[in-house]
Amino acid sequence: MTLKLRFDESLFLILLLIIFIITPIVQTADVKSFCKCVCAENSTIVSLNIDQTCSDCNRANCINQMKDLCAGGRNEEGTSKEGCEIQVIATCFQRDSYKDEVIVYLYIIITSGLLLTALTKPYIEKWWKKINSPYVYSSMQNN
Repeated sequence: MTLKLRFDESLFLILLLIIFIITPIVQTADVKSFCKCVCAENSTIVSLNIDQTCSDCNRANCINQMKDLCAGGRNEEGTSKEGCEIQVIATCFQRDSYKDEVIVYLYIIITSGLLLTALTKPYIEKWWKKINSPYVYSSMQNN
């Protein structure tokens, strides 16, 4: 007995194989992290190095980055007012992820593939029926 796959089953198996191949690539993608520091009315966005994580985005790091930008937290002599550290807000966020790009491209590819399949399905079915005719004739032996 031979295993004969239908066209829909083989297409499903190909898509499943592609998903299993791409998944490890997406999981190992690097993500670019940024640290947004807000002090009084001023804010700045600092790109974190690859070896830094979001835990490095804290108030101490922001105060270091925004030495002169924290104008609302300084008095007339230029020294920090008491409580300037309390005014600093640090927020970490990630952008430009390869995972996001792969998801968007996969969505576009799968949607285009489904549209192409829907458009060509009648022609493929005609071709498939012509190749796999249900009426197979064989010659009979002479007795």
